[in-house]
Amino acid sequence: MSDVRGKTPKSESILKPQDKGFILDEYPLYNLNRTATTYIDEMSKAMKDIDSNITVWRILMLLDDQNPSTVGDLARKSVTKMSTVTRMLSRMEAEGMVQRECQVDDRRIILVSMTQKGKKTLVHLKSIGSLVYDRAVEGISEKEIRSMTRILKKIRANLNRSPYV
Repeated sequence: MSDVRGKTPKSESILKPQDKGFILDEYPLYNLNRTATTYIDEMSKAMKDIDSNITVWRILMLLDDQNPSTVGDLARKSVTKMSTVTRMLSRMEAEGMVQRECQVDDRRIILVSMTQKGKKTLVHLKSIGSLVYDRAVEGISEKEIRSMTRILKKIRANLNRSPYV
């Protein structure tokens, strides 16, 4: 709320870590991290009952968007270490959910495709993901969700322009 001069009082402004009176629990990026961690924990608990995990969920969801995908793209888009994705793909391939093959014109690039079994597994995982999502957004309007998504994408884009690189 602004005062008569149109200025926001300091008590209502968003404080940065170096500001006097900074409260960690009011910091947006702290809350972003806590929310992401809570979401991952909840998804992990829900998937544990069916002997699956968040990495399988992410890989199958990404393949549902773009099938086939490279191992590198899956690692980058799932925000997962390449070694973890490679290990998980070995397990998923052994279970018949994905298949891997070298790209024809560049054998260094491995393409990953989702199989029919992977598609069936994804249907089940999506139902679990939907339950977690519904609980997470309870009481939040679609307009607020769209706004939050736009804001998160802007924050990610800003951080990708890091001056430290």
